[in-house]
Amino acid sequence: MIGTNGTHERKSGRVEVFICKNQECLNEKRKKGFKKARQFVITSSYEYKELTNTKVKALYEDLLKDGAKNKTIAKKYGVSPAQISALRNEIENTIERHRKLDKLVDVPQPDKAIAMDETFLKIEGKTIYVIIATGYTSRKTLGVKVSTSRAEQDMREVFEEAERNTKYPIATVTSDAWGATIAMVRNLGRPITHVIHKHKKPYKKVVILRYEYVDGERIITTIGVKNSAVKRRGKREARYTITKGPVTPPPSKNRGRPKGSKTKKKKVAPKEENKRGKKGLFKVFDKGTKFYFIVDPYRKTVKLSKNLPASLATALADLLQLFARMSIQNNLAETKNSIIRALMCLTGPKTIESAERKIRAMLLVKNQPDILNELRIQRNVRGTFYMNNLKLIELPTIEKGVIFA
Repeated sequence: MIGTNGTHERKSGRVEVFICKNQECLNEKRKKGFKKARQFVITSSYEYKELTNTKVKALYEDLLKDGAKNKTIAKKYGVSPAQISALRNEIENTIERHRKLDKLVDVPQPDKAIAMDETFLKIEGKTIYVIIATGYTSRKTLGVKVSTSRAEQDMREVFEEAERNTKYPIATVTSDAWGATIAMVRNLGRPITHVIHKHKKPYKKVVILRYEYVDGERIITTIGVKNSAVKRRGKREARYTITKGPVTPPPSKNRGRPKGSKTKKKKVAPKEENKRGKKGLFKVFDKGTKFYFIVDPYRKTVKLSKNLPASLATALADLLQLFARMSIQNNLAETKNSIIRALMCLTGPKTIESAERKIRAMLLVKNQPDILNELRIQRNVRGTFYMNNLKLIELPTIEKGVIFA
């Protein structure tokens, strides 16, 4: 048996001392006239150093890799939540020293499609947004940003970071119906497919936007399908519209009233009847042209009539590569965001920079779990951590190698 016995002064500060409470130690104390039984310091014991690294690594895997909460880990290891919070900060600092947090992956990933989503956290009562991009092939987080807004520029920065972490240009993006994400993909200025699945009603409808560019014009093919369109083999019904427009918008008109318009006679324009019907993203389901296609999700093939635009076949082929034999949902990045929102513990200085640093450290460990094998944490560990976590099978080795050496 061992127990705590105060602290001793060292160059780096005070360290905790342990004392042997076995009967053999007490007998030795009486025979040799020692004031106290044998004592030892963990920092000078090789066995304890290796045991500490093993125990702390298991704790960090629970904390960062498996995503358990601070209170859950504190209860499991018999320590206080404050100590777990301090250990979390220590490993975040160590990861930042060991590897820069601006690089979420060590090598470019083979992804050609990403899922983008955003969630929010509260810092000092203010809302901040966490935007992430996840690769469909690697299932790793390729881009992240913490910001006070989720504007088009924020989405663009996350997209560009994700593309820097891939081997190939991104050809397909999936997201919810947030307008800034739609505007970002539209203004990339290159052929790309955008799959949109809204988080609100109607849940069973999916919109696919295919952007192509010909002679300085942007051609947008909008397709409306059900979210189960590529789940099983068979013939499917869908609708589409095609719109064309300039890549650069026309210059805005001068503000104010044209000169002389005040005294000029006004021409009364004939009244037009208001056209009723749905507007916005899902109007393709009412106003679009109906067409049919045959899908085989097992062979990942799509067949259409020859007289249909080629952009329809391209967009449906991109869709099939991601969701063959599945329902079409934007839940890949949404899952990661849900984990961040549930497990993120903002301790210390509560700023956007500190929040992004903590989130990046968490995502880096999730992307590369082996990074924990490369780290060594320079931190004193309280005696209660050992007393509560030493297993009986480990005690004989420790007693033989440390206490009675």
